[in-house]
Amino acid sequence: MVGAAVAALLAAGAGVWAMAGDDGERPAAASKPPGTPNTNQTGQHANTLPPGTTSGRHGDSGGPGEARRPGEARVLFRKPAPRALKSGAELPGFWAMDGYVVKPVQDRVIAYDDHGGRKWTVKLGKAVCAVPETPTGGKLVIAYGGRGKDGCGRLALIDLDKGAKLWDRPAPAAGAPGSDHLGMGLAQSGDLAGLSWYGGSAVIRVGDGRRVSPGALHRGCAVDGFAGGRSLLRAYSCDDGSAGLQRINTHTGAVSWTYPVRKGYKVSTIFSTAPVVVALADARHKSGGILALSDRGKRRSALELGKRSYQPECGLDLFGTKLGGCRGIAVSPDTFYLPTELTLSGNGVPTSEIHAFDLRTGKRKWAAKVPGRMLFPLRADGGNLIAYEEPTAGAAGSVVSIGAGGGRPKTLLRLPSTTRDEEAGLASATRIYRNGVFYLASDRFAGSGAAEEMIMAFCS
Repeated sequence: MVGAAVAALLAAGAGVWAMAGDDGERPAAASKPPGTPNTNQTGQHANTLPPGTTSGRHGDSGGPGEARRPGEARVLFRKPAPRALKSGAELPGFWAMDGYVVKPVQDRVIAYDDHGGRKWTVKLGKAVCAVPETPTGGKLVIAYGGRGKDGCGRLALIDLDKGAKLWDRPAPAAGAPGSDHLGMGLAQSGDLAGLSWYGGSAVIRVGDGRRVSPGALHRGCAVDGFAGGRSLLRAYSCDDGSAGLQRINTHTGAVSWTYPVRKGYKVSTIFSTAPVVVALADARHKSGGILALSDRGKRRSALELGKRSYQPECGLDLFGTKLGGCRGIAVSPDTFYLPTELTLSGNGVPTSEIHAFDLRTGKRKWAAKVPGRMLFPLRADGGNLIAYEEPTAGAAGSVVSIGAGGGRPKTLLRLPSTTRDEEAGLASATRIYRNGVFYLASDRFAGSGAAEEMIMAFCS
């Protein structure tokens, strides 16, 4: 049994998840820090001019004088932030496809080839405000600014293979007259997409954008949010203190199963939809456990996290409508990977670890660290884990592999020292390692007037 709860902390740009006991039942829990501002509202920037990005600012080699040291990766390309964004902006979304990447940039969705050249552009009426984590079948539902002051009131379906907009329509009605789609969260799986906003939610078909009904919840209950990917999950909570999690069949639109959460708690975060891994919290944001569920919606295990605190990147979410999309976690069918909070060594150097948990038993399998480095899980690779060693004050980052039994990470890609400053400047970024290429794509531009990177790509 774990002792008293450890207080939740909040770091700039990411939540620090304090793991604690759940009142004498099973250890341990995580919940989003309360009262944090929403970083995905971009309606106020909806009329910012589109970018005129061309090839990378420094070309394929990283620029004159930026000679690589032996063993360092090559800069495949770099894309600067649009100069038009002088007041800062949120630019959510980044996807790596075969031979190109796709990035929403204000009121456009742009694809860049492997050398940074523009492959295609889809124009929208206003700025993109919400996106799902993963497309399905090469097609992606995207939300952007609607009529008047509604910063997230329209939806469009983008064919990422052809660079074409297949349909464009208003989002389902927000609710009361004059209300808008505040805090829009978007999740996609198969032929369905789930939308949640402050005061409302909807499920639509990807093929035509039409609304479908998975079935009404009991009176006094409301949808908290969705998570997508390999399956579509919907979390809800009720006025009487009950709550639950549902899997929605992405072909029929019907509810496949419902997992009732113990009274007084609700699903606060959905880490993974297949296998299902979720965190619980009560109304006061006190943690209630991290649970693994089976494919049939039955309890599989509760993770035994002990008294350590963990720090995945789950973003800032004022309205509590974005339950999925945490970064810095990875999952395989039987293992869940979490990064710990940073600790300072005797000489003041920050270090973090990655802990691997057995989803069948909830017990910790191993821990891995590199002294003086922050480790960030990227994805499971069979029995191994691909992770990112973040840059330090004196060294660039690396992509590493950690074996099935833990141990010291093996370096797969050592990033160049000449771009360390720019790499470190991408504090809020999507990180993807795919087919030997490592991508860093910014989610937010400060608009301070200083040069900022939007995308950096590295290869061996």
